[in-house]
Amino acid sequence: TQASVYNNTARGAVVSALSGYNASIIAYGQTGTGKTYTMEGEAEAKLRGIIPRATEEIFGHIEGAVSSRKKFLVRASYLQIYNEVISDLLKPDRTNLAIREDKRRGVFVEGLSEWVVRSPKEVYGLMQRGAMTRATASTKMNEMSSRSHAVFIVIAEQLEYMSAEGEAPHSDPNGPASQAFKVGKLNLVDLAGSERVRLTGATGRRLEESKKINQSLSALGNVIAALTDAKPRHHIPYRDSKLTRILEDSLGGNCKTTMMAVVSPALESFAESLSTLKFANRAKNIQNEARVNEDLDQRGLLRKYEQEIKKLRGELENKSREILDKRKVLQLEELRRRAEADKVAALSALEERSREFMREKQEKRQLEHRLHSMSSQLLGGNALGAHNGEGVEASSAFRTALRTEHAKIEKEWGKKMEELEKERERLEEDKAQVDRYKQLLIKQRDIMIALTTRLNERDDTIQHLQEELDAYDAHQQRMEDVLDQKTAALIRLQKVALEHAGAPELRARLAAALAEVPEVEA
Repeated sequence: TQASVYNNTARGAVVSALSGYNASIIAYGQTGTGKTYTMEGEAEAKLRGIIPRATEEIFGHIEGAVSSRKKFLVRASYLQIYNEVISDLLKPDRTNLAIREDKRRGVFVEGLSEWVVRSPKEVYGLMQRGAMTRATASTKMNEMSSRSHAVFIVIAEQLEYMSAEGEAPHSDPNGPASQAFKVGKLNLVDLAGSERVRLTGATGRRLEESKKINQSLSALGNVIAALTDAKPRHHIPYRDSKLTRILEDSLGGNCKTTMMAVVSPALESFAESLSTLKFANRAKNIQNEARVNEDLDQRGLLRKYEQEIKKLRGELENKSREILDKRKVLQLEELRRRAEADKVAALSALEERSREFMREKQEKRQLEHRLHSMSSQLLGGNALGAHNGEGVEASSAFRTALRTEHAKIEKEWGKKMEELEKERERLEEDKAQVDRYKQLLIKQRDIMIALTTRLNERDDTIQHLQEELDAYDAHQQRMEDVLDQKTAALIRLQKVALEHAGAPELRARLAAALAEVPEVEA
């Protein structure tokens, strides 16, 4: 199964990379034997290949080891070698890349893009992008044959803050502690399969691709033969092919290398399978000298990112003190909408109460008019009775009762009028409070818009500074390369001058003059 293949062959190399070693896993074999399936696999969990499982192993280790004293940074690159031309699978516009060698970095591909990844999901996305760009074609032996060598590179950097000798470990990175810096590099190589033209039926462009593939694999075999030769050789032909040049550290250098021989059970592939096993047996005898890529207090990429992130985080904290959280903004907007709705409801209620008040006032007027009419009629009737000499006492009692009832009705209507007036005043106060709250929300919204604009400007400034810092690093690298060239030229000039000096006296004077020239460090 894919899991057993990973655990028995590849897992050791992945663990070594996490410990700071250079490690390589190389899949070699005939075309159509399943090298790409072994390295990449499929989307289903049980069928995942070595690259996805190695990625999960790396991030699982980081998740368990990361702390305030230990930081990690993981970068990934993806390239292919197609017809002896190196191209970036993650940036297809970068083609015909050159191979360089540096004392600090070793052998590397100049201009190859590196992507900072934070989870296995991001690595899967890079793999899918690269697979869409990689050169593939159909042959008689394989419907989806890889026509190029692919190398997926994972670089795991770790920075650990260590206490001074004899002291307890410091948990504060800003405290007085030394720093240990380790870099582990994992090369996951999916080689194009060796082909026999009579079996694959390649013609035209496919035939030219087969020639280039077999040529590079032949150069790889020559390098392994030279490294395993009983008589030590002074020259190893790494430069005969782009493939062997990239794998120089993996073959006889500072690396822990795992060679996976993939064979076919088909009878017609017996010769190729036997050749593959012999090739793997020779590769087994290569003696590498792997060592941990560790440096104390080295200014590496991870430390530069840590310092830059710390600086930017401080600037953002200073600005964020004046900025409310987005949730608070949403809450304020929600409160403002509710206040608007409450205001509309209050105005509607006020208008309804005003209409009711006017109706009651009209009814009161009508009632008073009717009472006045009835009083006039009664008074007229009583006057006529008095004229006749009847009911004087009754008329006086009736007027007293009428005045009492009239006073009672006026008192009740006065109370109702006072209650309505108080209700109107309360609604007016609520309306004024809603207006004040609305003005406050509008002012806070304007402040948030202004602060957001300032934060966006700060982000643009930070991004511009980051671009300038990257340009400065590139310029510094170019200056170091020029300095190395100048130093080498000066040494050659010294040797040539000493060799062409004829007389012993002239040679002694020339040697003394050259000794006065300050020696330039590379």
